[in-house]
Amino acid sequence: MNGNMVTEINNLKYLSGFGNEFASEDSRCPNSLPIGQNTPQVCPYGLYAEQLSGTAFTAPRDQNERAYIFSKQVVISDPAISYSQPIQSIQWK
Repeated sequence: MNGNMVTEINNLKYLSGFGNEFASEDSRCPNSLPIGQNTPQVCPYGLYAEQLSGTAFTAPRDQNERAYIFSKQVVISDPAISYSQPIQSIQWK
């Protein structure tokens, strides 16, 4: 490693703890994260609030792992892409 990489690695700040929740926002959009709520009806900067869950639907509420994403465009609004796939057949013997 060169000297610049070592300096950059030494300046890294890690978030410590187990089971903690963290939040970060883009410095170009200050105050974009809602305070005291996770899915506001009106998001700042015209953003859309989406929740991405990482646990089963039946998991206890205190064990849910989720991420709230605030984006310019709703993910589901992307155009659908169709892929041509050959018909597959399995010859069972």
